[in-house]
Amino acid sequence: MKANLIFFLAIFIISALFIGHFRLTFSPFSISLPYWHRAVGVVLIVVGCSVYNIGENISGYKKGLDEGIEIVLKRLQERYNEKDNVQR
Repeated sequence: MKANLIFFLAIFIISALFIGHFRLTFSPFSISLPYWHRAVGVVLIVVGCSVYNIGENISGYKKGLDEGIEIVLKRLQERYNEKDNVQR
């Protein structure tokens, strides 16, 4: 998991530098990122999609948990009613 995270982070950084037209010169040493706004836009899109997917995933788990609780409570109620009817 940690190796995958490092690998994807490296790919993401390289992609952002490529999209922003990263330029490095040594003669007069300078670092240039002329299209930084494109890289920031891509980062914001990726973060937005990630937040949306995390929220959908959490809501799916919550729905499943709620349905599971309802099923268990219904079965427990049925068993309780069966025991109550047998004792009478």
